[in-house]
Amino acid sequence: MHIWYIHPYAGGPGVGGIHRPYLLARAWQRSGHSATVILSSFHHLMPDGPLAEGLRDVEGVPYLMLRARPYRGNGLVRLLNMRDFCKGLRRLLPVLPAGVAPPGAIIVSSPHPFPVHAGKRLADRFGVPLVFEIRDIWPASITEIVATSRWHPFVMACARTERFAYRHADLIASVLPLADQHLASLGFGDKPFVWVPNGASLDDAPPQPIRSAAGSRAAAALERWRGEGRRIIIHTGAMGPPNGLLELVEALSGEPDERVSRGLAVLLAGSGSLAHEIEARGAAALCPIASVGEVPKSEVAALLARADIGYAGIRNIPALYRYGVSLNKVAEYLAAGLVTYLPIAPCGDAVSQSGAGIAEPAQSPRDIRSALIRLAALPPEERRRLGEKGQRYLSEHYDYDKIAARYSSAIAGCKTKRGTS
Repeated sequence: MHIWYIHPYAGGPGVGGIHRPYLLARAWQRSGHSATVILSSFHHLMPDGPLAEGLRDVEGVPYLMLRARPYRGNGLVRLLNMRDFCKGLRRLLPVLPAGVAPPGAIIVSSPHPFPVHAGKRLADRFGVPLVFEIRDIWPASITEIVATSRWHPFVMACARTERFAYRHADLIASVLPLADQHLASLGFGDKPFVWVPNGASLDDAPPQPIRSAAGSRAAAALERWRGEGRRIIIHTGAMGPPNGLLELVEALSGEPDERVSRGLAVLLAGSGSLAHEIEARGAAALCPIASVGEVPKSEVAALLARADIGYAGIRNIPALYRYGVSLNKVAEYLAAGLVTYLPIAPCGDAVSQSGAGIAEPAQSPRDIRSALIRLAALPPEERRRLGEKGQRYLSEHYDYDKIAARYSSAIAGCKTKRGTS
């Protein structure tokens, strides 16, 4: 089976930060299937700016770039970028490169849901199953995180598109373990559903050497703190409003506490809209907090190997996360054997399911500080034991070969009445 995996913000080696499409495609290849990843020629996670439109090989996986204008921030131009991508999908067939095999299934992944309209047209055209992959619960991701009114035109468009997707998809997939409960709440509980989380690389290959400037800054800080006998907390990834890093800094900047000021240090490896504010506030914290910028994905494992605790930055928003989370950073932490703190209530997440750390809601910065101190106080042997529990759980549930096999099996088992035209 050849799969068209439509993901406007897809990444991969040399493309961008979200490697899931690439890793799924490689896993499908190992099982005898194949995939073409279809994405925007520009999105905000591309480190080196726009890429040329057209077909390119990304370390053995075909990537088809559809033209979409560059943008910054979350204004009108970003909306136009979304429109560009959807328009490119609608006009794809007449200009489809000869090297792209026809699909046996079409997956539309939803960092935003709007490509599903064109995805349905393509699925109808080829007479193949349409799969809608829930990454975020739309439009709750907007209304809950940035407090946008549910009557905002963009929010209403997201809600209509979400229901369109659920109505017309032959299979609903999600990185969220409890997303089937969301479907049931909207009256789509009878839809076939498969859980396909963001996985982790569990091979035994040694971490790649650190060569980037950001990675070198991080490594120097880690070496210094290790020499001081500190327990090192690490957060990798975005530094925006959803990530709870201002709350982390506040937790370590409150009432004087010798256990904090003497015993901990925090490394933030990432970028985002709040990076400068977090760095400024971190200067007044009771323990060292270093924000080093975005580190190449290939170097992250080497940094995690030198840390003690993974902080899964996320804000405690029960209405949004009751259906689960699937944070790339959590999978990376557990794969590295780190005990992990997830500051929300258990929701089918890997931390609570594996027992490899603490998953409990943080109602205040004091709660964050308390949880981190508890993890830092564990003897090294106990942290190692919990880290091994996380690794075993990942091997069973988050291995990409197993995820890809579960995904392709669900697609093969779903029925469609689509006809070719």
